[in-house]
Amino acid sequence: MRTEGELTIDGKMEKVRGLSWMDHEFGSNQLRDDQVGWDWFSVQLDDKTELMLYLMRRKDGSPDPYSSGTLVKADGATRHLKLGDYRVEVLDRWKSPKSGATYPMKWKVTIPAEEIDLEISPSFPSQELITNRSTRVTYWEGAAQVSGSVRKKAVRGSGYVEMTGYAGKVKI
Repeated sequence: MRTEGELTIDGKMEKVRGLSWMDHEFGSNQLRDDQVGWDWFSVQLDDKTELMLYLMRRKDGSPDPYSSGTLVKADGATRHLKLGDYRVEVLDRWKSPKSGATYPMKWKVTIPAEEIDLEISPSFPSQELITNRSTRVTYWEGAAQVSGSVRKKAVRGSGYVEMTGYAGKVKI
């Protein structure tokens, strides 16, 4: 969403303008007994390709077979992606000094049939949310940078990642 306004830091007001992300979380109470959380990715590339993927994680660490996604091509055509259509490989991890949770922090995402190879890296690691005063859920949600290729052409972009279920019940 286009955004503009004023931001005051240490008594100094600055006009700001840019893009914002709006997310509406319906809660994690819909998880089945064998599920512990999810990894969700939203990606917008400079070639106008967009991608949404999620991996529901089971207690044994494997992805739930109902994990899926949507690819939106530059011309607006969409393709539903089943778990077997894409791969998400964790390349790095980060341990939160506040909650002690260890989160994936860099990913390689491939969609072989579409010749999509991407690397997703958080803008910075410390984007963990500890919500003891409201929902009492600790999770990681934040901005990311994306680079890679679509049909062998270099692309860059931005993204947003949300990960739940890594911190368990945390008391801060």
